[in-house]
Amino acid sequence: MDITKYEKIFDQESRKYLKELEDLLMAVEKDLSNLALWAEIHGKIHSIKGMARALSLTKISDLCHLMEDWCLNFQQGTRISSPAAVQALFDGSNFLGYLVSNKGWIDSFEDQKLYNNLISKFEKIPDEPSKSSSLTETVPALASYQSPAITIDHVKIKYSFIEELLGLTQEIQLLAKKFPSFLNEQMSSGLKNWIGHYTALMKVLYFQLTQLRLMTVGDFADLFLKSIRDIAKENNKSVNVEIIGSEIQADITLLERLREPLIHIFRNCIAHGIETVEERTNLGKNVNGKITIEAKSEKENLYIKIRDDGRGINKSLIINHLKDKQLMTDEEIGRMSEEELYNIILSPEFSSSSTTTELSGRGIGMNVVAQSIDYLGGSLSISSDSGKGTEFIIKLPLSLSIIYAIAFSIGKHTLAIPTLHVKSISNIDIFSDNDRKSYYDIKKVLGVAENKKSSYSVLNLKYANDQSTINQTTTDQATTDQPTNDGKESCRHLLVDNIIGNRPLMVLPVGDLLSGVKLFSGIGIMENGDIALLLDLDNLPPQ
Repeated sequence: MDITKYEKIFDQESRKYLKELEDLLMAVEKDLSNLALWAEIHGKIHSIKGMARALSLTKISDLCHLMEDWCLNFQQGTRISSPAAVQALFDGSNFLGYLVSNKGWIDSFEDQKLYNNLISKFEKIPDEPSKSSSLTETVPALASYQSPAITIDHVKIKYSFIEELLGLTQEIQLLAKKFPSFLNEQMSSGLKNWIGHYTALMKVLYFQLTQLRLMTVGDFADLFLKSIRDIAKENNKSVNVEIIGSEIQADITLLERLREPLIHIFRNCIAHGIETVEERTNLGKNVNGKITIEAKSEKENLYIKIRDDGRGINKSLIINHLKDKQLMTDEEIGRMSEEELYNIILSPEFSSSSTTTELSGRGIGMNVVAQSIDYLGGSLSISSDSGKGTEFIIKLPLSLSIIYAIAFSIGKHTLAIPTLHVKSISNIDIFSDNDRKSYYDIKKVLGVAENKKSSYSVLNLKYANDQSTINQTTTDQATTDQPTNDGKESCRHLLVDNIIGNRPLMVLPVGDLLSGVKLFSGIGIMENGDIALLLDLDNLPPQ
């Protein structure tokens, strides 16, 4: 009998139960005597065990059985739970995730040893907590296995499949643009109506497909709850999480690339911002620290604010850094706004300074986080109130796939180059063949016949190693740059027929049809539905 489909069902259902189990363990960790929660935990483990037994996955079912017995002690009130007992169940849950991924197999001697340790642990009656035990007691050495890194690869259906559908839609629209041109008298009204209807439907299909790329911030934030809990345990702290604006939606690709920066910010908040239980008690604060994740959208921007209610940042230490390391005067510092002052922490100079030690690590690595967010087209800023907490404010475009680009035409082709790569635009009149060597003629690459124009537009390009300032808004003003006869330099000055303008484009990867050409970095859709191919400047062939 083919059991493949049953294995697939087991994998999907087990992963769902394990996620629910993690949520329940995080809840019972803050309410150890809640018998109802222990009953739910027991039920989730029992469900996994039943499915594993049906497929003869002995290692999974054996571990589940012993974990069930542990839960019964707490569910029935025969034993008193402790943070160490909950941690042991977390370890068991992590290892169950590993076994489910491996279809019940254990790959290495070290993993087998860890499995044996877990079995041995759960075969014993849970230890009663001592009077000195607390939420900050040492976690047992069973936690050497780490659950896999969080990834976003499904939104009801496979995410890669959504990308394939979008790429296919783009190629169909490209094909439609190649439909032969006919005079009005050569086409019947029925054919013209059909073409118009077809074009409109394709645009609607495309924009509906783009909605599948969206994920709520609430669902995204849920992926971090276990990581926040683990970081708090590492630092002997207890942290509650509040999510505001969970219904806000954003592009999955954007959120996926935010994972590492956010983990670093959470670690910063917990390790260096939120005080210990003893410190918070002495200050009259709730013993549980609090991290708030707030999302909101304004126009085309997504704002994610991460706040902690910890000790805040000592402003005087930043001022000392500015005086000692950057030789700024009191008058110069006084003219700085609060935002400018705290954002000094994001500078490379500050991150490498010994001042970060005095600030308990608040600056270490924050420059890398800021650079990662800047790479996504966003920005990071910091505000803080000494003794009350710190807030990190991330501003991003709602969709990572929306960029501004200079669109232009070459013959019948519409192409584009990201605005950030264009230094200036100039116009030139007809010139000699010798002068033409100083410019890159994209017509030759595209196989477009020369139309003997009397004038051309020139895109003067900006490369990553060019130290001059990038103009984000490009105009048609003349440039003083004089092209040379260097072959590499000519690629900086691109001849085009007509400039369409600086346009927002929704960009998707090229499909199979165009990927082999290696000349285009993406397919862009303008607001009116027209298609523009993005040139890959690094792959322009030499002339």
